[in-house]
Amino acid sequence: MRRWTVVLLGVILAFGMTACGQDKALTFDELVPKVAEASKEMKSFTMEGTVGQDITITQGDQKQNQKMDMTVKMDATVKPQEIYQEVKTKTPDNGEQEIKQYITDKGIYTNMDGQWMKLPDEQKELIMASIGESTAPEKQLERLKSVAKDTKVTVEGDEYIIKAEMSGDGVKELAKSLMSQSGGGQQAAMLDNMDIKNIKVEYAVNKKSLYLTKANVEMTMNMEVEGQSVSLEMKTKSNFSNYNKIEKIEVPQEALDSAA
Repeated sequence: MRRWTVVLLGVILAFGMTACGQDKALTFDELVPKVAEASKEMKSFTMEGTVGQDITITQGDQKQNQKMDMTVKMDATVKPQEIYQEVKTKTPDNGEQEIKQYITDKGIYTNMDGQWMKLPDEQKELIMASIGESTAPEKQLERLKSVAKDTKVTVEGDEYIIKAEMSGDGVKELAKSLMSQSGGGQQAAMLDNMDIKNIKVEYAVNKKSLYLTKANVEMTMNMEVEGQSVSLEMKTKSNFSNYNKIEKIEVPQEALDSAA
């Protein structure tokens, strides 16, 4: 279960952190450089999202179902890179668990079960580099260039709507790229054994600011491993707002004083 959760979070991070005035729809190739240019002015944002995951594992006559629901609220600044996030995870076996986390130049502080802890400083640079990669909006859209022919851009009100529906080996290569870019190289190798039935993505981008306002992803895949058949369905919904309104993220004194 933990392995699958890591894989999915990589996908979520990679799709979820993508950010994108004219009266007509642009092509995908026309929109990418505009998003890249707009991202240079982005200083901060808020993301609120949900994840629904349903995994069915079948071996012989035995079948096991694993469900997980997750909600995420994140405030982030770009320069300097700072993040505060609250993650709530609910599973039938473990009930609801909540994690609060600060990532700043003071270190990475995590609160689990009411207890603050600090990650070793030697891990900070690696994690911050990974965060920087996943939060670069133009890099996320560039990953979709390999499936540009499947990507359509339309106009609805004051937003560009980017949609794509994909399946097959082309999606597998895209997914591997997304996993590697988000720090899940080991999990990306697992995709060689996956049969990705379908991936649907939908982004909404404000026409004036060229900032992302919505990112939705649906994924269905099957996998055969160690005599087991694994079927997975996942849906994520993310909303982005509060652009350039967060000045600084500070680790609370309580965390600084009590972290082990």
